[in-house]
Amino acid sequence: MSGDYPSEDFEIADAEGWRRVQHLPTGVVLETCRLPADPIAVSAAYTVSYAEAVARPGEIVQAALRHLRVWLMRRYGRGARRQST
Repeated sequence: MSGDYPSEDFEIADAEGWRRVQHLPTGVVLETCRLPADPIAVSAAYTVSYAEAVARPGEIVQAALRHLRVWLMRRYGRGARRQST
């Protein structure tokens, strides 16, 4: 979780009505609904689940939310870095 985007530590799924971000090393899963008005928006409401005790779960959740936001910006063409020529 060094801040690299995209990180291979996270797996993101985007279905019709929900989004799911899993932190692979710990198994922490963050699920949130998809906001139909804006595909790049991230809902403030989410659920977090994990099977066993995890050190610093809040840090993992914040990283998951950051990864989701960057992933959405890249997927929907906003915030993409331009390559200089």
